[in-house]
Amino acid sequence: MGILQNIRQKLPTLRTTRHTQYHELLNYLHPITTTTNTEIYYEAMKNVDVHVCLQIYKNTALACNYQLDTDTVDNDDTITKGYLERLFQQPEGYQSQRTWADTNSLIWDSTLGMGDCFFEVSTDQNLNVLNGFKYIHNEDIMWNNENNCFSLRYQPSVIYEPEELIHIRQPNPDKTRSVWGVSKINICADWIALENNALKYNNDLLLNDGLDPNTILSYDKDVTDKNFVAELKRLSAEKQAARENGKKSLMAVKGATVQTNMRSNRDMNYLELLKYARDQIIRTFQVPPQLAGIIETASLGSGSGDSQKKDWKNTFDGAKTQVEDAFNQTLKHYGFTERFHYQAMDIIDELYDAQVNQILIQTGIKTVDEIRNEMGLDKLTHNTWGDYYR
Repeated sequence: MGILQNIRQKLPTLRTTRHTQYHELLNYLHPITTTTNTEIYYEAMKNVDVHVCLQIYKNTALACNYQLDTDTVDNDDTITKGYLERLFQQPEGYQSQRTWADTNSLIWDSTLGMGDCFFEVSTDQNLNVLNGFKYIHNEDIMWNNENNCFSLRYQPSVIYEPEELIHIRQPNPDKTRSVWGVSKINICADWIALENNALKYNNDLLLNDGLDPNTILSYDKDVTDKNFVAELKRLSAEKQAARENGKKSLMAVKGATVQTNMRSNRDMNYLELLKYARDQIIRTFQVPPQLAGIIETASLGSGSGDSQKKDWKNTFDGAKTQVEDAFNQTLKHYGFTERFHYQAMDIIDELYDAQVNQILIQTGIKTVDEIRNEMGLDKLTHNTWGDYYR
């Protein structure tokens, strides 16, 4: 792209967008009233198992790193490639503190947790060259039925053509919500609720000094309504006084028997339910239990550590393709031949690699020196058995 040579001295600090400047304070100036119930999603993302699964996706993406190049690396334009690399490292300009690591985190949190991830594309007004992209919170964007496009929720006059948005999502087959993506939180919502409700129940017991709210006081004789109210006030006052003095309240009730009308966590199988709920959440995100720090993998599926890593590679390779395609569609629209892609996940299986290399040498597809070169080793000296395969 010769046009970039004329403006390369100014880039990537140039950040003028064709839209009204999007302001993140919109989140605080207006109440969140959306059809997607984003507050529920935010609460669900605080669940420890959901958090771990999202973190695994983010860490894997950062570990893989990314590249910007053409299909034929030898023909890469050094200037254009360097410009795009600087743009991705500082997508909102050098004055912004947001880096690629921050952007990567937003991509996976928003796509997997919320179901959609939006970036507003920024272009130079004079040359129409892509010069940045800025994250838009899901609650600040809506589908504009009148114009059949997306627009800002609190600034409906700001509308986006398809090339002006990077939209990452898993397509929704629901006709009424086909323009939106599917969140994995929606899929395992019941299991997240089970975990949260079980923990809330136990926390309520702890806050109540371990006293079950369903505890029954059984008197040996009838108590008048007046005396019953007085007894409740007395118990409440004693408990409050104990808390103010930093002590545990001791309930003493004359002429009554205390009975607990509730079974224990073990009796109610809470522990097993929590494990089962955890397993369902991890299955939904397709994360290997080993990476999630779970030891008892039998309930999630058997397999060695290497097997789980290979399964995870296949899962991540599929998920990352949706991210790559969304960015590459925008790059292609603005005339770039370079493509954004995550690098391959490195899974080392020395025995498998050795067997493959042996087959390649024996069938004459590669020589010993070619294999050694790929491994970073020096060539074999002459007059060795390796000469036979050269």
